[in-house]
Amino acid sequence: MNIKVAVASRNKKNAVGHAGTCQSYFIYEIDSEGKYSKELKELSEDETLRFTFHNDTSPNPKNYLFDMKFIIVTKIGLGGVMKLAKQNVQALIIDRTENPDEVIDNLIAGTLVVYEAQPHKH
Repeated sequence: MNIKVAVASRNKKNAVGHAGTCQSYFIYEIDSEGKYSKELKELSEDETLRFTFHNDTSPNPKNYLFDMKFIIVTKIGLGGVMKLAKQNVQALIIDRTENPDEVIDNLIAGTLVVYEAQPHKH
């Protein structure tokens, strides 16, 4: 079974970005053997997690990123982590900017260092 992983990339080069406002994500599809494909996905402002979580007033908001197994970011608040979890998406917070392919290689190898979300105010 393949899984999908989104890596925030505000600068379209490195794994860096706040989950709520980031509009550029590398989308990886990883197969059971650990092989993966990658594409860059550009979101409009109305497709960001911030818009979905704070401005979408529909009873059951949808977001492209809800189809992911993991979202890897350098910043996300505790509320965002909990809202993603309700969609069966796990947010993984990394501390430093690095090559997105290396992030995925570490995820597959089980060596990705992740941190806990901290509460913050907007």
